[in-house]
Amino acid sequence: MESLRANHLALLNSSEHPGRIHWLESMLWRGWLATAEQQLPSLLPSRQPSCLVALEQKTLVGLVVIRPYNRRGTCWSVNLPELLTKPRHISQQCVGHDLLKCAIQNGNKRAQSWVLRCPANDADQLAITRELGFQPLKLFQCWTPPSLTAESTPELSIDLSWQKINRKTAVLLWPLEKAGASGHLRQIVDRQWIDLLDQNQTGSGVLLAQGGTTGTAIAALVSHPGSGSETVLELIRDVSWDPRLTEALAKVLADVMSSSKKLRLITPSEDESLNNLLERFKWQRTEEELLLGRSLWRRQVSNKLLPGTRPLQSILGRLQPQRPPLPTPSLGRYQ
Repeated sequence: MESLRANHLALLNSSEHPGRIHWLESMLWRGWLATAEQQLPSLLPSRQPSCLVALEQKTLVGLVVIRPYNRRGTCWSVNLPELLTKPRHISQQCVGHDLLKCAIQNGNKRAQSWVLRCPANDADQLAITRELGFQPLKLFQCWTPPSLTAESTPELSIDLSWQKINRKTAVLLWPLEKAGASGHLRQIVDRQWIDLLDQNQTGSGVLLAQGGTTGTAIAALVSHPGSGSETVLELIRDVSWDPRLTEALAKVLADVMSSSKKLRLITPSEDESLNNLLERFKWQRTEEELLLGRSLWRRQVSNKLLPGTRPLQSILGRLQPQRPPLPTPSLGRYQ
């Protein structure tokens, strides 16, 4: 198991993996930037991914990508291992297990937790992740677009607007992000509103309702790293159902489908109102996906005492006798 290096590119058969060489070249220089971010954490936020590869007798058999889940680098996202060539001497499960294990052990020094997404019906992958300490956090439903789109979709009402994710709209979107996650999940991912700026990819945006001096976010599409040219978007909404979403999402999703050739949508599995609406729009359910997390808690011991306090040992020391205790006399049998 090694970090991706330039000499690894020659080990991959370009005819069997067309387009993969260019992707690995991109991951190589982004890995160099990730190293610079780790060395200068106070100047550079954590934003770049890095790649770890598995070698078997000078053959590239697999890889795994880790990327920061927040800019502080305290939580990292791990992709499921990808096998490039069938190994000869060990099983594919062993390769995947060792890649994930090394990705966690050799990751960023500031990492306190890790998350990954796995198909809910992949028993082998789930067994590996659970063995490495990952616990299920949230269940998602995946969707693919309808084969035939509606010829015309209604325009957004005058009090709604679709805007890109920027510093202004990310602040408005942040309450929706927090509302859709449990307290345990928020503690693991350790995110702030500024981390949403890194999810402003193709198709992402915020649905705002105008009111007062600032708008209110009622729904949004945020991007997730996909594979290749695939666009992966998560649809989130406010806790309470807004009737305006019925027509607004029809317009938003139609625009996204026209701009993305290969699209996958993710929604919370327990959001029945949202999932029923997607079925009305003829979206197709596919697999369910689990978000799993792993935390590493380090105990921090401080040698500094609070003002006006003394160590517990010094207080207990005053209760200790100043000289050894005398032996207790024993009374023999009375003669």
